[in-house]
Amino acid sequence: MRAPASCLLVVLLALCAACARGDPISTVEGMMTRLLGSAWVGKFNVSLINADKSTGHDVFEIQTYPNNHVELRGNNGVALASALNWYLKYSCNSQVSWGVNNTGVQISLPSPLPNTYPQGMSMASPVKYRYYMNVCTVSYSAAWWDWERWEWEIDWMALNGVNLPLAFTGQEYVWRSLWRQLGLTADETQDYFSGAAFLAWTRMGNLRNWAGPLTDNWIDMQMKLQLQILERVRAFGMTSVLPGFSGRVPQAISRIFPQANVSQLNDWNGFKGNYCCDFFIQPNDPTFLKIGSLFIQELIKVYGTDHVYNADTFNEMRPPTNSTTYLHDSSAFVYHAMAQADPKAIWLMQGWLFVNERDFWNDVTIPAYLSGVPNDSLVILDLFSDARPIYPDTKSYYGKPFVWNMLLNFGGNRGLYGNMSRISTGPLEALAMPGSTMIGTGMTPEAIENNPVMFDLMSEMGWRKTPFDLNTWVGQYATRRYGVNSAVAVQAWTLLHNSVYVKDTIIQGLFTYRPSLTMNVDTSYSNATGLVDAWRLLLSLDAEFKTKPPGTYLYDLVDVSRQVLTNLFYDTYLMFANEYKRFQTNGTDTKAEVSRLGDQLLGMIEDLDTLLSSDPNFLLGRWIASARSWATNSEEGANYEFNARNQITLWGPTGEINDYAAKHWGGLVRGYYLPRWTLFVSRVNISVQTGKPFDDGQYNSDILAWEQAWGRRTDPFPTNPQGDTIAIAKTLLSKYATQHTQYKVATNQDAPQNDLLTPATQTWTKDVAQLTLLCDADPACEGFNSNGYLKRGIGHMITVAGCDFYSKVTETD
Repeated sequence: MRAPASCLLVVLLALCAACARGDPISTVEGMMTRLLGSAWVGKFNVSLINADKSTGHDVFEIQTYPNNHVELRGNNGVALASALNWYLKYSCNSQVSWGVNNTGVQISLPSPLPNTYPQGMSMASPVKYRYYMNVCTVSYSAAWWDWERWEWEIDWMALNGVNLPLAFTGQEYVWRSLWRQLGLTADETQDYFSGAAFLAWTRMGNLRNWAGPLTDNWIDMQMKLQLQILERVRAFGMTSVLPGFSGRVPQAISRIFPQANVSQLNDWNGFKGNYCCDFFIQPNDPTFLKIGSLFIQELIKVYGTDHVYNADTFNEMRPPTNSTTYLHDSSAFVYHAMAQADPKAIWLMQGWLFVNERDFWNDVTIPAYLSGVPNDSLVILDLFSDARPIYPDTKSYYGKPFVWNMLLNFGGNRGLYGNMSRISTGPLEALAMPGSTMIGTGMTPEAIENNPVMFDLMSEMGWRKTPFDLNTWVGQYATRRYGVNSAVAVQAWTLLHNSVYVKDTIIQGLFTYRPSLTMNVDTSYSNATGLVDAWRLLLSLDAEFKTKPPGTYLYDLVDVSRQVLTNLFYDTYLMFANEYKRFQTNGTDTKAEVSRLGDQLLGMIEDLDTLLSSDPNFLLGRWIASARSWATNSEEGANYEFNARNQITLWGPTGEINDYAAKHWGGLVRGYYLPRWTLFVSRVNISVQTGKPFDDGQYNSDILAWEQAWGRRTDPFPTNPQGDTIAIAKTLLSKYATQHTQYKVATNQDAPQNDLLTPATQTWTKDVAQLTLLCDADPACEGFNSNGYLKRGIGHMITVAGCDFYSKVTETD
């Protein structure tokens, strides 16, 4: 039963008083106590100074003394926290990154504290804003966060200089209040919302009513959580970004405003029926201004405001016309709806629409759309600057301010990747570009808690003004990541830098997709062999820790081991599909090859689950337990678990965005991906044994029914790690990157014909030990060359400089 409206209003006003900005000194000291422990707080003196005189931007100073004393100065809480983080990183070889139970925090302060800045040092940010989060992050990563997890994240934001965070939690409370005030019933607004794990796409107008109901309990608890979030970010001196109105309305709004120009959108990603085709008021309709302004008024009443609002129109939806008048009015009405309620309003727009519909948005339509808003009232997030920037092609968005962002991640997919070179230079080059209107840097991943090195680097770009040596930076990162001065750690991270961290986009693990015989395999992986070498070095680093290795080391060991097996899975799948193709096209008897390679694929999936289950950061059970923790009754618990399961698997009732948000998690790998591949491999084996073609349509139909049933299950998964990560990784190294059979080597020789993979295809790996494993797994393989070409037969040899040929040793050799 809900509290009477009058009682709730009293509680709300009392809570909202906490939204006022707190004392930055006590806020930072509280963060330091949580991070370092109370005994260390007294070693740091924290004080406020003025912002940079010439720009007004944030500034921090550090000064150290020989008597175990450090002075931290900054113009607000964020600057003070940034000063602390800089000192921890570059004076104490420490790091604060994501990790369950602080497994991502590697801090071991020496006593006395290092006197590294006796003359003092200062840094002034070259930009006004340092932005954080994507509208999808709140669902892919933060859907089930409680206050404890949010408090940790806000501390992380402050340490990494974030001063403009997205604050979208709890907005459903305002929407519910607004629709009720306008006269809609509870039943009429229920299909406006979706389930708790899908709110990001409901808010963007992509879908409705999926995986609900969204209960009043959830809405009320999220409102209270948002008040805690806002109180803390404002106490640090951050500017919170609250939601604005983009035109999305309940279907029944026409009963209240029969004259309003309400239209229904096309379906998004195949969602049908009651789940699709949201209702929107056209931006140039007067009702749009009325509802938009009322929403901002209600929002401010509940949460206060820092005068920055995010609203995204046409998100992955094409405008109905390219009329410049229509486009101008569309943006103008969005802004004026904000400004009517808040004259100081600034519209923060995600620029994803310009990336997603590149053929529509051009040098006519973009300036027309942007022209509806004054230059000083609009900030554009160039959302994908790290790979597909828009600002260079639009003359810095035709005069509108923009923020240079690293997007990096889609859906929370796991993979080691990211272009470190571009991150370390791109923001500096954009800022120095003639006519640049860049006013900020940002991190806009769809999901977080992956590739911590990329976020460590990108966060520093909000403070750096000049070029720096990236190789040196990587070496320093290796030292502070593990807290040991180790040439092996530096060498391992140098290999990672030059192998996996040179690529812009993710290569998702093939085992996480619903299998078929025609899976699209990217054969251009940057340097799988360098990754294997880094893996060997990381494992050898274990001997250099005097005590128990830090959680950061164990996390990286799991992550690198996982990526090595994921890469090798690609190569094994290529061979498996190739052997079936030989059977299908030529009638060749490949039963032995298909059987052995299929077993290899399934064994690798099992080994991956064992590895992932050994670390708390890679567990499905924690995701589900977090979802269920919000339930106030069994019905809600079942619904939240369904939301959690569906988002990371089918993503819709019938796989509308199937496996988009797949995760490499212990429990999910063995409990979901392995059964799919087991059935697939079994049916392919039956096909080659019986001579009947593999029925892809029947397999997909059968597995969809199984996937849907899995999503409704409630069987438990472990929430605590199982097994010794280092011992497991060493076993996997012996199994997947150690040569166990003999091969003859012919230096500077090659067999140019008889490629095993047709058409001739290189394996991702060029590591000799792994190539022997692949060749051993296929009875038809007789050898390989060092460029990654497996051979069915050897035939005549030719001289090729720099190429070595390896042939199986036979009984006659």
